[in-house]
Amino acid sequence: MTISNLFKNSGYAAVFGFMGLIVGIWTADLLHKLILHNAERTTASSVSLIIIALILVASSLLGFTKGKELLED
Repeated sequence: MTISNLFKNSGYAAVFGFMGLIVGIWTADLLHKLILHNAERTTASSVSLIIIALILVASSLLGFTKGKELLED
């Protein structure tokens, strides 16, 4: 892997990570309204933060490894 490919893949990871952040926040908000509305505030916040972080990391890894195939083909 050359340095230019590393920068290109990092760019894809940033794009997919930003989309993952948006989807993660939307998913956490939806789950908070549907499931976690009766939970304690700290528990609900922790679960929401974990969901957002997992989706963000997964989408960034997807962008880094498969971003070129998904966006340029």
